[in-house]
Amino acid sequence: MKTIHSFEDLISELRSKDGARRMQAREALVTIGKPAVPFLVELLTDKSEIVRWEACKALRRIKDVSTAEALVNALNDESMAVQWLAAEALIMLKTAAVLPLLELLEKKFESPFVRQGAHHVLHAFEREGLLNDETIAVVDSLRSLGPNVMAALAAQKALAAMGTLLKNH
Repeated sequence: MKTIHSFEDLISELRSKDGARRMQAREALVTIGKPAVPFLVELLTDKSEIVRWEACKALRRIKDVSTAEALVNALNDESMAVQWLAAEALIMLKTAAVLPLLELLEKKFESPFVRQGAHHVLHAFEREGLLNDETIAVVDSLRSLGPNVMAALAAQKALAAMGTLLKNH
């Protein structure tokens, strides 16, 4: 088996058609941890679905809060598999994912992918008791059959409440 020496080699291996080689490269990147994050974040916009999928899978295990915004943007990926893994990775980030998620929901509320991903993530946080009342209202708006703009309005209200909390501390 080939010895892998650099990030470039590992990234190249993530492009392999051989699933075992991709998994080995992904595991090596996870073991490297935080230093691998910038390389993995860049891969979230790669033209290859499998590369984006591998990046999400690795970031899910690394759990670096600096990836929240990039993972939130991956909720709008054309691949449902990438969307799902991005949502799962966001869940691993806990409350660090809430602010960028609400901001994206406010801007891209018309996207069914964003709404579905936001619901998945926020619902997981709701079950864990991690949300305040304003953010629970966002989850409720995502559950309803009302107009999509209601989710954006609820997100806007939750963001305003978060801003007030931050100013008071």
